[in-house]
Amino acid sequence: MILLLAGFVSAEAQVGIFADRLLDPKEYYCPVCKKLIRPGHIGLEGEASMISGAREALAAANVEYVLGREEEKRIGFFVFRFEERRGSGWSVERPASVGFHAHLFRQGSLIKVFEFNETQQPLSENVLKLGTFLNRGGRWITAGELAKEGIDRAIELFQEDLK
Repeated sequence: MILLLAGFVSAEAQVGIFADRLLDPKEYYCPVCKKLIRPGHIGLEGEASMISGAREALAAANVEYVLGREEEKRIGFFVFRFEERRGSGWSVERPASVGFHAHLFRQGSLIKVFEFNETQQPLSENVLKLGTFLNRGGRWITAGELAKEGIDRAIELFQEDLK
């Protein structure tokens, strides 16, 4: 009986998570928040990477979650670019590039938006990003790793509203 109660989470305490992708690459506005976007190619793993990253970030923040769109509190990821790097961790022809919005909803109303729009750049193009370069191990990262950085920031921004 104790084990059953320990695993019980009320529906109100759960955060729903879901991910959608841009369907029309000629669109330049997010259909949810109407903010300007810079669309690009979206690899097959775009939405799955968003969900996987959100699961890890929410678990690390001790926030209970379920996959779904109907919960009182929910985070919807709208992916408009998810371009994998072309090359290795040490040399690339094309760096990873990720663009998404994380929309936080409560009782059906949009209450916060987090925007992530980044293409990894070589350190020689922006010396001010030295800290970021070192945090990434001084290498070229994958689109999934780049997306995870953005997802972690989104969950950090939303954390107070998720409790």
